[in-house]
Order: sequence, then structure tokens, then C-alpha cells
Amino acid sequence: MTDFGSRSRRSGLRSTVYSAFCFAALMSAGAWAQEGTQIESVVVSGYRATLRNSVEVKRETTTISDAIVNDDIGALPDNSVGDALLRIAGVTTDRFKGNSNEISIRGLGPTLSFSTFNGREVSTAGPDRSVAFQQFPSELVKGVMVYKTQQASFLDGGVAADINLKSARPLDGEDFIQAEVRGVYLTKDASTVGRNGLFGRGNIVLNQQWRHTRIGDFGINIGLQHQAEAAPEDYYVTNSSFIPCDTSALAPTAISGTTAQQAAAGTSFNCAVRSTLNATNQAGTAQSPLYFATSSRTFQQKTTSETRDALMGALQWQPNERLNFVFDGQYSNRDSLEYRNQLGITEAARGIQPTVIGGQGNDFSKGALLSYTGNSNLEVQMERRDRQEEYIGGGFAAEWTGDKLTVTADLSSSRSHRTELQKATNMRSKSRVVYSLDGTQDVVPSVTFQNFDIDDPANFLTAVPASNTNYARYRLVTNRTDQILAARLDAKYDIGLGWLKALETGFRYSTHKRFFDNGNNTDQAIPLAHDVNGDGTIDTPAQVVAWANTTCRMPFQQSAFMSKSPTNLRHWAMFNNDCLFHAYTGADSLPLQADSRDPSDINVTENIAAAYFMADFAHDFGSITASGNVGVRYVHTTVDSSGYRSAVTVVPSVGGANATLTVVPGTITEISKSGGYDYWLPSLNLNFDLTEKTRLRFAASKSIARSGIETFGVGISPVLDPTGVTVGDVLKSSTTGNPALKPLQSWNADISFEYYLNSDTSVSVAPYYKWVKNAAFSAQQPLQTSLIANGTEVFFNAVAPTNDPKERHISGVEVSGSHVMSYLPAPLDTLGFSGAYNYAYANFNFPDPSTVGPYVSGANLIGLSNNTYNVVMFWNGWGLNLHAAYVFRSDYYKPNSNTNRSVKGSGIFNLSAQYDLTEHIQLKAQAQNLFNQRDIFYKPGADAITEVSETNPAYYFGIRVRY
Repeated sequence: MTDFGSRSRRSGLRSTVYSAFCFAALMSAGAWAQEGTQIESVVVSGYRATLRNSVEVKRETTTISDAIVNDDIGALPDNSVGDALLRIAGVTTDRFKGNSNEISIRGLGPTLSFSTFNGREVSTAGPDRSVAFQQFPSELVKGVMVYKTQQASFLDGGVAADINLKSARPLDGEDFIQAEVRGVYLTKDASTVGRNGLFGRGNIVLNQQWRHTRIGDFGINIGLQHQAEAAPEDYYVTNSSFIPCDTSALAPTAISGTTAQQAAAGTSFNCAVRSTLNATNQAGTAQSPLYFATSSRTFQQKTTSETRDALMGALQWQPNERLNFVFDGQYSNRDSLEYRNQLGITEAARGIQPTVIGGQGNDFSKGALLSYTGNSNLEVQMERRDRQEEYIGGGFAAEWTGDKLTVTADLSSSRSHRTELQKATNMRSKSRVVYSLDGTQDVVPSVTFQNFDIDDPANFLTAVPASNTNYARYRLVTNRTDQILAARLDAKYDIGLGWLKALETGFRYSTHKRFFDNGNNTDQAIPLAHDVNGDGTIDTPAQVVAWANTTCRMPFQQSAFMSKSPTNLRHWAMFNNDCLFHAYTGADSLPLQADSRDPSDINVTENIAAAYFMADFAHDFGSITASGNVGVRYVHTTVDSSGYRSAVTVVPSVGGANATLTVVPGTITEISKSGGYDYWLPSLNLNFDLTEKTRLRFAASKSIARSGIETFGVGISPVLDPTGVTVGDVLKSSTTGNPALKPLQSWNADISFEYYLNSDTSVSVAPYYKWVKNAAFSAQQPLQTSLIANGTEVFFNAVAPTNDPKERHISGVEVSGSHVMSYLPAPLDTLGFSGAYNYAYANFNFPDPSTVGPYVSGANLIGLSNNTYNVVMFWNGWGLNLHAAYVFRSDYYKPNSNTNRSVKGSGIFNLSAQYDLTEHIQLKAQAQNLFNQRDIFYKPGADAITEVSETNPAYYFGIRVRY
């Protein structure tokens, strides 16, 4: 038997080997390279040219930075900016639907970075401030800068880094028009019934200039992209919460007989900490070692489709050499359709008799429930999800340049809007089913059902429908709008007095509004009695279900479900969701609520006023040149938040009986709260050019990273604590937000030693240290939170985001470099590589706020990966460019539904090729995720698997024409 602990050790060994290879390659670059003028005379293209441009920008910036500079728009094969960013040292991403999405810098999570587009803050349709970079096509972006240290003129909000995307300015390049068409082959989609895995995307970009007209120079740049693609996934997922248990059912297969007989067998109730059970249920169980169970386990097959249209453009006017005006805009619209077909073990904590528990003489993580026997109702669940997301951004910038004074003004707007509509139905088994689950061989378990054929639709027929045995749900689960309006004015005066070169100052004001309408749900818990078959008679709910079970059957939609996993669950009975929905309701949809106010709604306005002053300096100390800047930024922030609460009726626990909590209909009221803070953020960047080839940098700064704007919500969602003996105790698990939450603040110290042997060879080593306060996490805390309970306002300590009172520390080192082996004989003289390795350490400790919290260790900083690296190998010659990239990120913490959840470390391997057929025509090909890497989530413990996603490799091929 191969246990998961062994798999984990092999994965760690493989990661170490990759890390050692990357580090050795970077360190040996200087030993291999020989400087020669012949390298400078070579005309390069493709990735090598992009790398040269990026290294030059890195060398010339005042801060410690990295970049992708793409002078030839569309030269890179990447599908989105998220994919392109993976080429930058120290950059990894969080994957979403198989694509690179939120960005992590130096192993630190996306919430610690701050993203801008053309220097402007970017709105997002996600729940926090992390920008979904996949909405920006790489073909329409000029370049990306990643600033890993701060300076006073940067917008406040980044601790790990500031990321700035840049669009093209029409007068900076040359006239051209280019068009590109790509085909897409998705292997996972190709195994879906009725699909062939083929999709497409295309773009066209125009840059046109009018020079030396009577009123100056004009230029226009406009790019349009259309994409029709899919994001197929197979899923194994558990309920978001785990339950601590130490019970073992005495007779797990005994599910018939009287209620008393089943209780005596231990099969009629959920596992629990045995001491909390009543005497009758205790008698049906034996004591076992502690383990963590989940209340549901689901196998999910998805059929998806997605269309995305993106438009980016800029209009530039230079009436004379002193004035420059630029108007630019970005538009992205994405429509994603997803059909979910699920087999659910809906009572996965019931009647458990564990057979393998982690930490009990094996290498699995302590408490992980790897193998057991239990019983549950089984459900086939169908769902349609339609997500629409729109982004509109842009602004107007004006610049006046005098002999010494330069003044710039900028007005900008950014708006994101996302809606997600869900339409769901189900069929349930006739009775509970005994099953045995084994997760010792793989993260996706195998399941054996006793006397139950999951492929037979007739087995999922409830004789007497009850509440939610056969539901129809119609829900607008997401309606989120995020908008940012900003204005800034900056001035720079070139003094040129000795070491003091320039003075810079500026002011910015922004308004950030977030609105989230949650919980607009219309559910039909029992099928409607109506004429379902058109014979003129009214059918009972039972007759409706029986008719639907026969009429709405359909074949399983995937021929290679979970192809990388050895699980035995490859298919099950399936029904048509639209058919079931119409049968249960008599309609194709249900009306949404006219009044959808809900305690989970968000309505927040954040106003930020900031001003800075900065001095640029440079001085020669003999053969050493020192340069840099020093400055300070002042930030004033106010937060206004409103939300909802409802009155409740509470019956506390008496004599060991469970307490009850009921929301009183029609009692919803609005509440409002405010918060705010002020910060002074000093910064220093000091660079020494030790020789023509070496630069030593020092940087010190104070920076902030704001909490997700939805953490400021003040609606109060009542949550029952069934053991509470007072009204306040019953309500203490209720959740709310905290508009007084302060941002994470960090004092940062960075050093970077950079060696530039020639335009193709560079190495840098950059250690860093951060002193961090005010990290946010959810906990029970004394807030002025109240609900109307039993007719009286009751104050209690709710679960809400709070600031960590302790100072924490983050430290790390980043090693990066690039090299072309130009000294080798042709054609190997164009073979090269680039790469980076980052190690990060932090000492945060966030307790798990769920019921498993007392039994498990706390989590580290959100998004922190101790080890990250990327390695790129490339070759170009005879018009051909080849590129291979591997990106690895070790485990990191990603909380979910008020529980600590982590993501297993993984690596993604991509290949790409470009061939210049002629001067104007280029062929492209790309393969993504060639190792078929799965995304794996766990809690609590590395082998307590909560989610596995499998997307399989994807292949792209196309042609680009440019004149």
C-alpha cells in the first residue's frame, strides 16, 4: 500500500531537487559566461528580446524591481497577464478554473500586494481586493512592473509588492496593424459527451500616428480580443467545516430496525466527541482516537463554456514638446456557463466506524479520517451556474514639462460588476445507504456502496417527498459591484544642486464603493402539485417526482472522470437539470425576491486622501555612484458601512437539551458604523553602482496592506450555539464585520546585490525582513454587536475580523538570474535560461475559528508559501523560438468559510513555440499544465482533504500577422 505520507515525502524530494537545480543554474551563470562584444551585436527576438528589455528596466529602476517589457505587443504566447507574470522572478499565482489568477509575490499572498493599471487602482469583482489578472489579455498589455520595495510616490496598499500593468501609448511606438487567431484544444473537455475540446480566440491591434500636424502629434492605439473557451474541471469536495469526533459505531451496517435498535448500533446519529453525547447514543459507540469528519462528500463533474470580450485603447495628443494628453480605457466582459453534475454523500458524518485514522501508527496527518464505514442518504444533484462579469476602467492624464518643472494630473475610474445565477435540482436515494470509503491510496477516495447501484436512476426515487428531498432552487447568489474614482496631481522639480537632483510632491484622493447583494434566493423545497405530464389532472408531489425520475434521465457526461485519480467512482446516474426544474415547479425559473435584504449584504464606502514629498539624489564617491530617493507619504482613510440585522427568538439550553434560534420574519432593520485611520509612510531607496556591472541596493520603508473591503460589513448573521445556557451564549457564534479594522502595517528592510555581466547574463540576491502588525483574522471579540432577541436588545461578543495584537515577522531571500550560452557552438549559442528561487518565513499563528480549533495548530500568514521558484529554458534560431517553464509554489494558507484551509504545493509545467514564417507572419503553439497537476486543498491537517480539482492539459495553436 502506498500511503499519502509517502506521496508527500516524494513530492517534497522532487521540489527540493527542482530548487537545487534552479539555485545551481543561477549561481553557475557567472562562471560559465564570458563577456564579449559579439553578444551585443546579435539581433535577438522572442523571449530573449523580452528578457533583455526586462533586465535593462530592472537595472535602471530606483527600487528593487522586476519587469516584463514587451515592445512587440502580442509577442508573448501567454493567454492572460496572470500567465505572463509567471515569467517574473518571485511571482507565482493562485489558480482558478485551471488558469493563473491572483498573484503572489515572494511567496506572500495576493492580499499583501497592490495592483494598478497605468498607475491607477483597479477594481475587482472578487470578495477581497485581489485583482483577477485573467481578465486582462496579455496580447493587449504593453508590459508589467513588479516593485518589491516602496517609494513615497507609489500608491499605498502594497507590502509584498506593487504591481503595475501598462498599456501602449500610441506615440511611443510605430504604426502597425496585427491580427492573431488561436485554436484551443482542451483534453478534459474532449472527453465530455457531445464536445470535441476545440475552441478559439482572436485579437486585432492597431497603432496609428499622425505626426507634425498643425495642432501637434496624434496617435491612437486600439486592441480587441474575443475568446470562446471552456474551463472543464472534475471535482471532489467536502463540506466547508470539519467535526471533531472520537466515536466508533458498534454496528455500522445496521441501518434497519427500530429507532432504538439503530441508536444501539450507533448508526442513527453523527459522530461527535463522545462525552457530549447522551447516554443512549454513547451506548451505541465505542471510544476511538480523535479524528476529523465532514458532514458531506461530493463528486462533481462539470461541463463549461466561457466567452470573453476585451477592448483596450488609448488616444494621445502632443500639441507641442511641453504638453502631452492621454486618454485610455479598458473593457472586459466575461460570461461563464457551468453545468454541475454531482453525486453527494449528504450525511457523511453519520454512523462512522473509522478504520484508518491519521497519526495512529501511520504517516498520515494526525486526525485525518482516511478510511471508514458509515451510512448516508445519497443524492444526485444538478446545477447550472451563469456568471457574468464586466470590467470598465480608464482615465485621462495630462502632463506639462517645463525646463525644470514637470506637472502631471490624472483622473480615473474603475468599475467591476459580477452576477452569478444558480438553478439547481436533486434526486435522493429511497433510504440511507451503507458505504465504505478509502482515501489511503489517493487524495480522491474510492467508495464502495452496499447493495446500491449508483448508476441506476431508479434507486434515486423518493417515495414520499419531504422538504429538500427533491428541491428546486433559483438563486442570485452574487450581485457585487466595486467602483473606484480617483484624482491625483503630481509635480517634479529638477533642482540639479550637487547631490540633490529633484524634488517631487503629489496629492491623491479616491472613493472606493463596494456593494454586495447576497442571498437573493427563491427555493421550492417540495415539488409543486400540478399537471406535470399534460394529461389534464393535478399530480401529487410524489407523482411529479416519479414522472421526473423516468423522463429526465440522461447519460453521464464524462468518459474520463478524475482520470489522474485511481478512484472507482467514474460515473453515476444523471438527470437533466432543466427538465427536473420544470417538473418540480411548472416553470423554467422562479421570481427573485422583491426585497432581498440580508444580513450578509455589504454596503461600504472607503475614502482615501494621500499626499507625499520625495527627494531624488545622486552623488559620485570616487568610482562609486550613489543614487536613490527619500520621502514620506501621509494617508488618511475613512470607512462608512451599513448592513442589516433581524430580530430573533432564542430558547437557551436547559438540562442538556439543544438551544434553538429562530429569525423573526419581517423584522429586518438597517445599522451603520464607521471607522478610519491615519498613517505616515516613510521610505528610502539607496543604490550604489559599485562597478559598471554591479549594483548594491538598500531599501527601508513602512507600508500598509488594507484588509478586504468586505470585512468592513456590519450586517449581523445569527449563528446558533446549541450549548448556550444564556441568550448571549446562544448568539456568541454569530458573525459580523468590523469597519474599525486597521490595515496590516509593516516596516520593511531590503538589500539586493545585482551583477550584470552583459545584456544576457545577470544574477541578483535579495534578502528582506519585515516587522508586521495588525494582521487580520476572524475571532470572537468584544465588539458592540447586538441583536433584538426575545424582544430585547442583547449585546454579545460576535465572531468578527480583528487585528492581531502581536508583532510578527516575515523574512526571506530571493535569488534570480538569467544567462544565454552564447559561447557554445551554433546552434546551441542561443540556448538560455532564467529563473528565481524565493524562501520566505513568517511566525503568524491564526487559530482555527471552527469547532476543530481546540485540536489543531493555528495557521500562518494568508497566502504564505515557504518555497517558490520558477525556471525558464529557451532557445531561438532560424526564426524559431522555443520556451519551457516550470513554476512551483509550496503549501499556503487560504481560509474558507470561517475555517483554516490550506493549498498543497504544486508545480505547473508549460511549453511554447513560435516560428517566424515570414517577416510579417508568425506561427504559435503552446501547451499548459503538461504534468496534469491537480489543485488540492486540505483542512485540518495535510491529509484531511477537502477539495481536489482536475483540469488536464490544454493546447493552443495559432497564427499572428503584423504589418
